[in-house]
Amino acid sequence: MNPLFAENCQILEQGIYLLESISNDRYTQKQQNMDASIGGHFRHILEHYELFWEGLKLGHIDYDKRKRNPELETNRLFALESMMGYASKFQEETFYLESLTISQNYNPKNPIPIIKSNLARELMFLVSHTVHHYAIISILVKLDGGVVPEGFGFSPATLFAKITES
Repeated sequence: MNPLFAENCQILEQGIYLLESISNDRYTQKQQNMDASIGGHFRHILEHYELFWEGLKLGHIDYDKRKRNPELETNRLFALESMMGYASKFQEETFYLESLTISQNYNPKNPIPIIKSNLARELMFLVSHTVHHYAIISILVKLDGGVVPEGFGFSPATLFAKITES
């Protein structure tokens, strides 16, 4: 398996483990003074993976075309099923497409920029993006007295540095 596919599969499996360990109530609960729930962050992560897989078929990924599916945000089991499906895709599918274009608009007053990218760069982006949201999810879980899997919300580089320091 491509090492970047394996890394994405591994990061998704961390999310699967967490989703299996929390209740739907905890998944949808918003902490006081916070606008987002654990489910909101998982929805955001999963929609980036959805756009990645859809975009590979076209050679163009538009990260702004998220559907913002409320079921992913409110139904933990649906999110779990989706996450398992994307993890399976990394284990089963192979893509040789190297060049891609992507768009992601950071300024709604300007046209959406289209830039060149490649498969490896987008796989690295997905890991980094997912870890970033896992770190926030980790805080939300812990605020409610919950526990997250070891290493959850830390980049692979940070975990590797911790091992080599020991």
